[in-house]
Amino acid sequence: MTSLILIVAFILCLAMAVGAILIGYQFTTTYNAAFHRHYFYYLVAFYVFAVYGLWGQILGRALLATLEANAGLAETMASFVSVLGVPILFVSWLMLIHLAYAMVESSVRQGWIALHAVIFVLLLLGAWIAFSVAPDEFGFVSAHLRYIVVLVMVALESLCFVGFLIIAVPAEQPANEERRARQRLLRRFAWLLAGAFALRSASLPLAFAFPWVVVTALVYFGSNLIPLFYLRANADRILQPVRAELPPDENMIRVFEACGITKRERQIVREICSGKTNQQIADALFISLQTVKDHTHRIYSKIGVSSRIQLVQKVSG
Repeated sequence: MTSLILIVAFILCLAMAVGAILIGYQFTTTYNAAFHRHYFYYLVAFYVFAVYGLWGQILGRALLATLEANAGLAETMASFVSVLGVPILFVSWLMLIHLAYAMVESSVRQGWIALHAVIFVLLLLGAWIAFSVAPDEFGFVSAHLRYIVVLVMVALESLCFVGFLIIAVPAEQPANEERRARQRLLRRFAWLLAGAFALRSASLPLAFAFPWVVVTALVYFGSNLIPLFYLRANADRILQPVRAELPPDENMIRVFEACGITKRERQIVREICSGKTNQQIADALFISLQTVKDHTHRIYSKIGVSSRIQLVQKVSG
């Protein structure tokens, strides 16, 4: 029964990871902006760590338990697996800092990256000294190893999110009303990302006993879905979709005729190339948003593309 629950939970977590990464990739093919690229890279690194660091530890403990290995050895091996995955998590933190700068449309200050790298190395060095060099006369470290590993990792990620919020939530307000509205949406997104971190951090102490470990895994993988779907719902209000630089009309007509694009579909292609969002296209053509999406899907199939960027490139010649 335990094995079945773990298998089902693992499949659910893997489905959430794949779904989130695919949605993140869809952003990069629709908007072609540094903001979405860095967010996509963050999601990839985060979920790679989650699969390796979290599920590697869970499945490692389960395997060692079936082999009736020494409890102390099992604990050490499981914790060691998580520590080995920290560099992957560090990549996600770097992407988070790059994301913050993209949100405020500023170039990355290398000082921030260097500061995080130095503190990251110092904390890891301190943890290694505590585990390997410092005397443990009362067996405190060995008895609380799992909690110490979690505490160190949460401390490292907390440092990263503090830097992220300092950069991504500036105090000054833009003079332009449209930019102020965009900043409000991005601030909410930033706080949702920080809230996702707080949620999964709060669930980590539950990861050391069955069945609570399953709850922790689901919370950890699902935490990033809230800011992801918020961004998906508001992406068109934050960034303008990719647009064509006045594609030659004869080339566009050639593509239309070669691919059998209907009159309505031609209208939608022209609107896409002008940089309009799906909702703006629906309003301009007096059709529903779902109809626009259905037409767009058929257009992609006929022309042999999978994103706005590819469509724009195709009709631009």
